[in-house]
This record gives sequence, structure tokens and C-alpha cells, in this order.
Amino acid sequence: MVSRVTNQMLTRTLLSNLSMNLSKMDKLQNQMATGRKYAHISDDPSALIYGQAARNKLGRLSHFQKSVETSQSWLTQAEAGVMELQKVVGAVYEELVSAGGPKTDDDKKNVAMIVYQLRDHFVDTLNASYGDRFVYSGYNTPGDFAADRDPMIKPFTLDASGNILFNGFNVSQFDGMPSELINNNFAGLTPAQALTKINDLGVGAKFDDFITSKGLNPNDMVLSDPNDPLSPMIEQREFMAGELAKMHNLMNDVVSLDVGPGITMPITLNGLDLIFFTTTDNEGNSIVRNAYDLLSEVYVAINGDVATGTDPLGADELTKLIRLVQDSQNHLLVKCAEIGGRQRRLELLEARYEQDALNYESMRSDAEDADMAEVIMYLKMAETVYQSALSAGARIIQPTLMDFLR
Repeated sequence: MVSRVTNQMLTRTLLSNLSMNLSKMDKLQNQMATGRKYAHISDDPSALIYGQAARNKLGRLSHFQKSVETSQSWLTQAEAGVMELQKVVGAVYEELVSAGGPKTDDDKKNVAMIVYQLRDHFVDTLNASYGDRFVYSGYNTPGDFAADRDPMIKPFTLDASGNILFNGFNVSQFDGMPSELINNNFAGLTPAQALTKINDLGVGAKFDDFITSKGLNPNDMVLSDPNDPLSPMIEQREFMAGELAKMHNLMNDVVSLDVGPGITMPITLNGLDLIFFTTTDNEGNSIVRNAYDLLSEVYVAINGDVATGTDPLGADELTKLIRLVQDSQNHLLVKCAEIGGRQRRLELLEARYEQDALNYESMRSDAEDADMAEVIMYLKMAETVYQSALSAGARIIQPTLMDFLR
């Protein structure tokens, strides 16, 4: 039995179908306008969670990419400074070789003045800055170690005696120390602990000899803190051990950045690591020399010292200094190579992060982005269906009862 179909039933069915077609068109138009597949999480929760995870990874990756970019800038500045230091030492080497030849006293004085200017430029280069930060002073900007110091004072300065200071700390006092004292870390130790470690390393006798070479007596009692008259008295060797620990605290201070998950890289060098280099003394013992003090020694060797009545050294004595200058030059070349290795590593990280960014962006796009060609095709189809539905409905609903009676 065929049921009776009324005009109201046709109208209701037509309006329902038109509403469905409009709903499809609305969804497609929204995808086309926003470029996203889904307007609500409920549309496809798993896909949107997958896309959000990709977004989080892209955010973290962007942070590391910026860190790599900053690190490359710092290392470029640090490398330029180290190369300049190496050129300064190389120029001193050339002048030293020249002074060892047949020169008049006036010629040697001229050479000595060149060395003097190069030595001062060596200090100026150690005070190189990047933006408002000193390149070779780590996080410890000038003024951190003494409240009464002017914050504008550069990290490397000279005292009245010609000693080189690093953030107010006398670095020259350790020129010529046994190499074991710099190859082992004494940072964070008290004077007593540092002295115990020196003895445990088996260099206690060398340490005492080093103190004696400075014109001091290891057994003399001195204040543990020269600035505090109420501080306890300790032996000179323990005091110097404490000074050694302070120097290592300064040497370990290097600016570092996180350039990857769990990857922290120093983005510059510490100035003390540049001026101290390992060499051998006349007896073949491994010692550490201070490059600045060595340049001062070269200047005095060529020019002499009026204050102490020291005459310029002869060619044979100057030749001994040539080896030390070469060792300093080679040390700076090693530091250049170290910076180059870090830069190469950053380049590899940068390339990997670029590829990761493409992969994560592809993951996010697959989960969230609409295929515009497909959306346009389906939208045209929906428009055609909607227009056809309107046309068919107009033909069916148009006749009325009066039209039928006529």
C-alpha cells in the first residue's frame, strides 16, 4: 500500500535537505577561510592532539635555534679576539728575532717600544666586548668581587707594580707555577683543602719551591685575609693555595648556553685560559707562564730596566725567550682550533634543527591544515548540489491548489 505524500511532507523534506547542504557548505567554507581541517576539538581529537604535540616541539626547537644563533655570534667574536691575540704574539716574536740580530742600541730601543705597544694592545684585546658584555670575563662583570670597585673598570687591568689583574685578582703571582697546579681543578676549595690536594698530587715540594722563587718564605705566617686585620694567621703556602683556588674559581667562569636538550656549550673562552700556557723551564720542568708577563719580560730583555739597572740581554739570552713566545703563540692557535670545533658543532646542530623544523611542520600540517585544492573541489560540488536542490524544490513547491483546480 502506497502512503499518501502531501505537499507539507515535500516541503519538510526539501528544507531538511537544504539545511544539510548548507551545513556541508558552511564546513567547507570555514576550512577554506581558516586553512584548517577542523574547527573544534571534537571534530577529530586524535589528529588535533597530534598537531598540538608538533606545535610544542616546534616551540622548543625555536628556542634552541635562537640559542645556536646567539652562540655562533659569541664564538665568532671570541675567535676574532683570539686570532688578534695570536697576531700580537706573532708580531712580538718577529720583533724579538729582529732584536737578536746585529742592532744598535737605538735600534733595540725602537724595537722595544714596538713590543711595549703590542703588550698594551694584548691587554686591550683581552678586554674585548660584545654588546654590553666583556667576551673573556664570563658572567663575572667588573665590580662583582669588590663593592667599592667602579663597574666600568675593565676585567683586565694593571696595578702600580705592573702586575696584570683579572677582576681585581692578581694573576701575575702565579706566573711560573708548576703545570700540575693549572691542569687540576681547585675551584671551590678552602685554603686548607687546596693545600691538601696539592700535597696529594705530590707537588708540595714544587709548590714550596715556586713560592720561594717569588721571594716568599713558605713557612712565614700571614693573614688569611689581607683585608681583614682580625683574620687568622696561616702559613704562606696555605695562603697561596687559597689564592690558587680563587684563580680557578675565576677560570671556571665561562658563559654557556643550552643549545639542545641536555646540551650545554661554552660560547666563549675565559681570559685566564688564554694568557696561561704550558711550557718548560731551563731544567726541563713543566711550568705555566703568563703571556702578559712574558711580553713584559721580552720588553725588559730588549730595552733594559733603568729602575733596576738591568741592561738589555744579549742575543743568546733573547734566543731563550723566542721559544717561550712560540709556545704562547701555539697555545693561542690551539684555542682557535677549539673555538673552530665548537663552531663546527653548532653548524651541525643548526642543520639538524632546520631538518627537524621541516619534519615537525609537516607533522602539524598533516594534522591541522586543509588541502585547499580538495576543499575547493568539494565546495564547488556542494554549491552545485545546493543549486540543484533549490531548482528542484522550486518546481515541486510552486504549484498551488488553485493552480490544480484550474
